[in-house]
Amino acid sequence: MEWKDEIKDLFDTLTSRVPDGVRSAIQTMLHEAAEESARYRNSGYVNKDDLISALFKITPDAAQSTLVNELKSLNIDTDRYIQLSEIKQKYNRSWDEIGAAFIPNVYHMTMYLTDRCNQNCVHCAAEMKKPREELTTEQWIDIVENIEGTLKKQGRRGCYIWFGGEPTLRKDLPDLINYCAEKGYHQAIATNGMGFTEELAELCAKVKMSHIFISIDSTKPERAAKIRGVPNAYKVAENAIKTAVKYGHFVICTPTIMALNFDELENLKQTIEGWGAIPFFRAVIKQRSAKKNWDVIGLTPEQYKQFYEFKYQNVVEAIRQGKATTLNRANTFDMVPFMENPLNDEELTALEWGVGCQACRLVSGVDVNGDFFPCDYPSELILGNVVHQTFEEIMNSQLFKDIRDRKRTGKCASCHHLELCGGGCRVHAECETGDFFASFPYCWHEDDHEH
Repeated sequence: MEWKDEIKDLFDTLTSRVPDGVRSAIQTMLHEAAEESARYRNSGYVNKDDLISALFKITPDAAQSTLVNELKSLNIDTDRYIQLSEIKQKYNRSWDEIGAAFIPNVYHMTMYLTDRCNQNCVHCAAEMKKPREELTTEQWIDIVENIEGTLKKQGRRGCYIWFGGEPTLRKDLPDLINYCAEKGYHQAIATNGMGFTEELAELCAKVKMSHIFISIDSTKPERAAKIRGVPNAYKVAENAIKTAVKYGHFVICTPTIMALNFDELENLKQTIEGWGAIPFFRAVIKQRSAKKNWDVIGLTPEQYKQFYEFKYQNVVEAIRQGKATTLNRANTFDMVPFMENPLNDEELTALEWGVGCQACRLVSGVDVNGDFFPCDYPSELILGNVVHQTFEEIMNSQLFKDIRDRKRTGKCASCHHLELCGGGCRVHAECETGDFFASFPYCWHEDDHEH
């Protein structure tokens, strides 16, 4: 965890006012509490809000009035930070209600087990070539231990998402599932549903799997068949979703929004929620099969804007209705926040853990050969290989830190929304410009004002 110089100075100023006899203990407690607050934002550095709210958190009730007077002498808005400390504690507690794998400091790792697939989607990110040689069961277990060991040193944990291609085509998938279950590791599956059998659903329930991602891209069977390249795609997805719900799973449906289904946003949302699942919309990215079919499936800049306005508005309205703890399970990932600022600290706390680009903060991916992607999407930019390197080595690289800390070039670099937005989708920017750090090409925000 990193501290900016001005925050270090404030830390020193605050702790210098503590009596000598307890100063060392207070410094340790405050340092740990501030870093914990930063981790709950999925950040790599401590900011002023983390530090001051942590100070209120560790201060006994009997000493709160003294603390308030000390902070007022430093011209710090104590009323705001008392409230912010309470909000942060409320949200930290609330994560346990929605599943331990969704506590913000859990790192979600997409594990690309195979290139093989039993569908032929027009937008698929799988390799458009002969499937590559796959790693063995033992190698994937070694990768899991590599990542989990590094995260444990930071007080964090991983969530391992079995992905592909189509992960159910791996005959050893149950072995990987059982291994993580025996070790007590968080895990999930991302599937098109064709191999999500009753037997697999029962196994996942037995091991208390965190969640199930199931792809569905249209409420219209003919359109679903066209998008996913198999005649029964809609029915397959519907059956898989209902089976997963029947076994008590937390089910996240993942429509990829493109020109072919752009008119179905509300219908998809209502249909998925009607099945007892949660919709998690992602915009199509111009890579691989999608790039080849872009003239047919690509979103225009105006559609892209409308898509994110739809997604963001649904989340923000739910937060304002007091439903933030259920919505944040999935819907705030991938949000682009510059079309509306959070209005207060409660909205900010509800959103900031998953809003904007989360590459190297909350999500990354491991390719079929062990290459490490900064995002859960495949990218041309590779940060290392976890078969041959420790995850700790990759995390300590300057490239990893630059992505984590949202270093950007061009328009995004000076934008006043960068801290939350993160410059939009990095893989999309890379696909459009060839540069992972370039400004987000579909951004409609004009950086000509202050908030």
